[in-house]
Formats: sequence, structure tokens, C-alpha cells
Amino acid sequence: LRDRGDRLSALFSLRENFTGGNVPRFNNFGEIAPLCLPLFEGGKLANTLINSRTAKEYGLEANGANGGETLRSPEILSGNLSSEDILSTLGTGLYISNLHYLNWSDRPGAKVTGMTRYGCFWVENGKIVATIKDLRFDDSMMKIFGDNLLDLTNFQEFVPNIGTYNHRCVGGSLVPGILLKALTFTL
Repeated sequence: LRDRGDRLSALFSLRENFTGGNVPRFNNFGEIAPLCLPLFEGGKLANTLINSRTAKEYGLEANGANGGETLRSPEILSGNLSSEDILSTLGTGLYISNLHYLNWSDRPGAKVTGMTRYGCFWVENGKIVATIKDLRFDDSMMKIFGDNLLDLTNFQEFVPNIGTYNHRCVGGSLVPGILLKALTFTL
């Protein structure tokens, strides 16, 4: 995205947003991150997370990123799709309301894998007609937030980080629902 000037969907905007107070703004070096840092604006890469070590090594300006330069308080901005219009806009397809997990399946290729969970349905002509069994998907974030992104809901939900490996995690993600043209299911 940075080197070739590629873009994601103009509907996609992502920022590191500490205004909710769900995770500390300071990093493992004791540095304070900006209250809000846009990473993608209208599908275009605006900033990357840069810690002081990387900044020193490559002659860049640090922005308070943690040692791993990973998101700590991500927010995907909402779109235009209202709650009342979700099923009618979907028309016929899968309505996935719960994911069991997400994992990277190919970091360099920006691919994620995951499983659906309960509360997922087959929809025909804007009406729920059946529940579905759990499905595994594996797809590229470039496709999900690129050509396949049709809209985002006009509301967001907070998804807490509930990890407990080695320690209890804090924070979470503020995300809208997404309407996709396609998603690759593997079983």
C-alpha cells in the first residue's frame, strides 16, 4: 500500500483511537501515543505505527507505537448502512453475526482465517430462512476491505479483548458491521 500507492475501498477508514480509555496511551518505552492517529482515510494509507526504535533505525518520526508496532485501540469508522436495512440490502446470502475467532493465516499476504459461530443465518430476499452450521473462512484483508467491501453499518460495537494467555488483556476494537460482495469459505 505504501510502496505501490495501492488503495483499499474508499469506504474504509481505520484509526488508533485512545479516546475511549480502554487501554493506556503509553507504550512499553513509556512514550505517549497521540489520542487519535488515522491509519487509513478513505482507503488510502495515512500513517503507519512507528515506535522510537524503528524511528531511530530508519530516520523516521515516532508516534508512540508499542514495541511490536501493533494496534492497541483500533477503530474502524462507520458507514451508511442502517440496522433496519441490513437484511434487505443483503438480499440473498449469509448473515454472520458472530465470529468464534480470527487468526492470521498468511501475514505477508494479509490473509485471515476464522470460524463463524452461533447466530449466523442464510437469508433469501431479505428474510432469514435458516440457521447455518459453523463455517471456516480464509480470505485476504486486501479483498475484504478492498474490492469486496460494499458498505459498513452506521453504528459501531465495542468488541473487548478477552485474551487470558499469560495475562489478562485490556482494550478491544470499535467496529461497525460490514457488507461484503464475497468471502472465501474453506469448509
